[in-house]
Amino acid sequence: MIKIAIVEDLPMVLEGLKLLIDQVEDFKIVAEYSNGKEFTDDILNLDADIVLTDIDMPVMDGIAATTLATSLKPDIKIIALSMHNDRKYYFQMVTAGAKGFVLKQSNPNELEKAIRDVHANGNFFSPDLLHSIIVNIHGLENEIVKDKKELLQLSDRETELLNLICQGLTNQQLADKMFVSLRTIESNKSKLMQKTNTRNNAGLIIWAIKNKVVTI
Repeated sequence: MIKIAIVEDLPMVLEGLKLLIDQVEDFKIVAEYSNGKEFTDDILNLDADIVLTDIDMPVMDGIAATTLATSLKPDIKIIALSMHNDRKYYFQMVTAGAKGFVLKQSNPNELEKAIRDVHANGNFFSPDLLHSIIVNIHGLENEIVKDKKELLQLSDRETELLNLICQGLTNQQLADKMFVSLRTIESNKSKLMQKTNTRNNAGLIIWAIKNKVVTI
């Protein structure tokens, strides 16, 4: 059973989420909060595997709530629920510790997949959000990137691969772009995931954003 808490200030959205979650046999809603303060005030008593949170809320928004929640419970798994006009907040949510993003207008199957992926220690992005998240990396200074690369011992080739992954390229497109075989790309990606302690492309992108090692 996957225990889920919801942080959402709009009753209609909350009821819709509850309806979707209740239809999944092994999902169970264990807590509901109308803003980030209610959630963080109760976090030490909360027994939930996944927290679904809105970003734009009164009293305390999702960014502040996620930042505080992850400081109090570093292993907490938070998924942001977002509308397209929330794009400016994505980078802040990743930095705060969110493990995934789902559009509120997404297919119900996408929400289920996000919950399962994050519950399994992975990450999840709605495909339509991926580009928006990447765009927010533009402001990183070259000097910060250089220092981070040295600190994390990334080679120029690994950094190049990470940059291309953040552009949403398939393995075959990566191979073509880097003039290597598909097998080499798969091997290099596997090594990069081991080095960054990630499990998939979404995890690599989150890692890249949090560690500021890509410029796009």
